Amino acid sequence: MTFWTLYPQLSKQLEQVQRMMTAAIHVKNPQTQAAILDLLASGGKRLRPAYLLLFSEFTDLEADKRIALASSIEMLHTATLIHDDVIDQAETRRGVPTISHLYGSEIAVYAGDYLFIAVFKLMFQHALDLSNLSQRVEAMEKLLNGELGQMNLRFNTEQTIADYLDNISGKTAELFAQACAVAPFAAGHDKLAKLAYDIGLNIGIAFQIMDDYLDYTADSETLGKPVLADMQQGVYSAPVLFALAADASVTDLLKQEDFDGVFRRIQQTDALQKTHDLAGKYTSTALKLIDKLPNIPVKSDIRQITRDLLERQL
Repeated sequence: MTFWTLYPQLSKQLEQVQRMMTAAIHVKNPQTQAAILDLLASGGKRLRPAYLLLFSEFTDLEADKRIALASSIEMLHTATLIHDDVIDQAETRRGVPTISHLYGSEIAVYAGDYLFIAVFKLMFQHALDLSNLSQRVEAMEKLLNGELGQMNLRFNTEQTIADYLDNISGKTAELFAQACAVAPFAAGHDKLAKLAYDIGLNIGIAFQIMDDYLDYTADSETLGKPVLADMQQGVYSAPVLFALAADASVTDLLKQEDFDGVFRRIQQTDALQKTHDLAGKYTSTALKLIDKLPNIPVKSDIRQITRDLLERQL
């Protein structure tokens, strides 16, 4: 979490989140326990809990509730990653072997399921009311629908950018939206929560588009995951879709499983520029919405971190 050293108060809070998540894991099966703790310790960017903590500064929520909410959003995110890795048969995540690769799919599924349960236990323990629990359920439903939408379109070369945006709005952006909105919502600031939700949704969409952009501009070691893996599994992100629209031969290359050929076409067309521009559009919308937030010091931190996401300095 070296990035967060620029934000010392936030960095300390994220350390508290890490401790709370670790303390929440009590699994009778030693392998499952070890697998979950290893993944939680491996870190990641911690963007979702960071945004939750930043937006909680607009509220008077008690410190323990802020940390509990941030921990719950990160555990929910981690649970979805574990299940994703099982479905994708991924061998690495964040540069380290996945739970499913190390311990097998059975342990991985149990680990993901346990984290879903831990989310709700944590919220009960910190007296977060049923309306907050309903928000978590709604988020999980949108995440699942995004994943199912993506699955339905696998290997479909006729899907559109609109289809792609619809899927990532659920699969990725919903958790960012929840992260930004949940503290104002829990504090009873409904109007602020709606604004925060819209900010988070645009941040999440921009974040996923940039992730997909980097698949074609960075090597697997830099990203900590195999480059082109999604394309090989029939998941066509923005660079592929823009290349499909620009060059009819990309359809044939995909059918022939000539992924190196598709990669070259992406580089040769304006697909990457259009992808970056699309991420910029959603970042710009997020920044305009951030300008509407109350003028307290944390607002400038939220703006700067959101800008850095597009430039991918974290």
